[in-house]
Amino acid sequence: MMDATRILVIEDAHDLLEETVDYLRFHGFDAHGADSVRAMTARLEREPWHVLVLDLGLPDGDGLAAAREIRARRGLELGIVMTTARGQVEDRVAGVEAGADSYLVKPVNPRELRAVVERLAARVAPARNKGGTPVWQLDTATLTLSCPGGATVALTGAESRLLARLLRTPGEPVARNLLCQSLAPGGAPEDTRRLDSLVSRLRTKVEQETGHALPVHTFRNLGYAFLTG
Repeated sequence: MMDATRILVIEDAHDLLEETVDYLRFHGFDAHGADSVRAMTARLEREPWHVLVLDLGLPDGDGLAAAREIRARRGLELGIVMTTARGQVEDRVAGVEAGADSYLVKPVNPRELRAVVERLAARVAPARNKGGTPVWQLDTATLTLSCPGGATVALTGAESRLLARLLRTPGEPVARNLLCQSLAPGGAPEDTRRLDSLVSRLRTKVEQETGHALPVHTFRNLGYAFLTG
């Protein structure tokens, strides 16, 4: 965990908001709270943040829509943890598609939340150390990949889902069967030929359109990883 990781917790239940903020502060995070979409938006615009813990059941707006807009504007420089009482598969899929890095069902175990936040803090660390945004940015709302130098590539839905899964754990190999399942809800884990073909086409497309090699590396007998360093 990095010092001074700034976390904004959005929760309209004031006792839970206070409890969560206090817990994260106790464990070394610079945590603060807001109780509405409006308050969240104001604080995001005027202050730097690294991780957002977002309750989806807010009184003045749709948490999913808010997350989608934030991800579209901020790319991957901000980690997003969604918390909600809705735990059906359809709800989880909607959360991931809206830009969630993690989706936690209430009541959330504080230790689990802490572990998730620490992982996201490590992910956004390179961008913080550079004092700018990451050179590779995925926008799952508009299905575009921003490359070094500012060039963008239009993605298919499958390409976007593949990169989103790899970028959840940048630098770490993701097994082929897990990547196959991420390509579509209920995807077959054994459909590795489709996965390999998709990666090959995506690499070619990115290099042809931008002149940059896509940093998705193959790990033999394991899977793929997005290497940002």
